[in-house]
Amino acid sequence: MSFRLAALNLILRNFEKPWLAKVQDVGELRATMARRAERSLHVPPGTHRNAAWVTGPEGKIEAEWLTHGTPPRGQVILFLHGGAYCAGGLATHRSLAAELARRCGVRVFLPEYRLAPEHPFPAAIEDCAAAYRHLLQSGYHAHDIAFAGDSAGGGLVLALLHLCGSEDLPYPAAAATFSPWADLSLGGETYSSNARRDPMLPYERVVEASAGYLDGQSPDDPRASPIHGSFAGCCPVLIQASEIEMLADDARAMSARLSASGVDVELRFWPRTPHAWHHFHHRIPEADEAIAQAATFLRRHLQASALEMADAAG
Repeated sequence: MSFRLAALNLILRNFEKPWLAKVQDVGELRATMARRAERSLHVPPGTHRNAAWVTGPEGKIEAEWLTHGTPPRGQVILFLHGGAYCAGGLATHRSLAAELARRCGVRVFLPEYRLAPEHPFPAAIEDCAAAYRHLLQSGYHAHDIAFAGDSAGGGLVLALLHLCGSEDLPYPAAAATFSPWADLSLGGETYSSNARRDPMLPYERVVEASAGYLDGQSPDDPRASPIHGSFAGCCPVLIQASEIEMLADDARAMSARLSASGVDVELRFWPRTPHAWHHFHHRIPEADEAIAQAATFLRRHLQASALEMADAAG
């Protein structure tokens, strides 16, 4: 564990985790998260931002294109943000998405899906599916698209892969998930065994976030908890998680589910990192290493998919 990671965990445990445990108003949560992100989480120099809109099932969905340098045309990463389904958006996740764009050398599309409790399940996954359809209808081919997401966004990535297998949607070239929240029943043992070890997430808030998003609906629905999903024929998937976070067993269960379906899945654990530590890129080396690994994974499969399609066409 690096010195910087040790210092970060100390700060999170003594300040962020207690604040998350006591904040009651979702509006305050969202505003504070956005304000902190805009103050401390910056996009890499040379990043270009372009506003976009997606037609969703209940109106327009705000989105943003993030480009670094001059990437090749035709390839894109659909990034689905986290935030426990009740917070997060462009302001909080622009930095991480832009860093992934820089590392991968492709454009990133970041939609801001509807949030609970105003818009409970299945609003978020419906909006994410609409964002994927938007890319396909805009001329992108599925083999030139990759998915990525953190926390709840990682769960949405996996839920969207389930929809690709159960609805008339093609699988993308690959998917990468960072600390994915894949079981809204909170059934994994690490929800209790890591509750004290997790330096950032308070258990009670995770319980409330799950209940607020589900709004009385079953956590066993694979669109909410993709550990129950169907993934036959799915693209390669990378799962990164921390050994000490409460969601560690979600990563294990999700990897097992994908493997049982014959999916090429890579499960990578980091010791002593906080939940979704990728946001601290350029601050802790563990975040830079994880993003570099994810970028290598996504680039490799995007390139392989493009070559496969070129061979099939030629």
